[in-house]
Amino acid sequence: MKSLKIIAILSFLFFLNRCEDNSNDKELIICTQNFVYGLAINLTEKTTANPINGNIIIVAKDGNYEETLENSDPNMSFYGAGERKGTYIVTVTADNYKTFVSEPIIVTADECHVTTEKRTFELELK
Repeated sequence: MKSLKIIAILSFLFFLNRCEDNSNDKELIICTQNFVYGLAINLTEKTTANPINGNIIIVAKDGNYEETLENSDPNMSFYGAGERKGTYIVTVTADNYKTFVSEPIIVTADECHVTTEKRTFELELK
């Protein structure tokens, strides 16, 4: 009989503890293993709207951080700022085109990944 009372008391305490824990539970968030880029940049020629290819360098800066974006053929998109939120200024240099400097681009993130900011910039011939 004594052991039954002890079991009942321990069960009651366990139940109270579980109720208290549930009041502080947050929603379970499950993140994917995907690697997400913060920036996706495309380039077109201003007068023709045709995609630009050739010798192109795109640099994204956020304070002291600097990264040269990578090209992904065949769609000629450039990607960077992988899983890194921040405020980026993008500078584009390309043969036969004027250097282009963007307005600040803000890359945000949720609990798991950054949100990709996609931009298309029009370059002018020199």
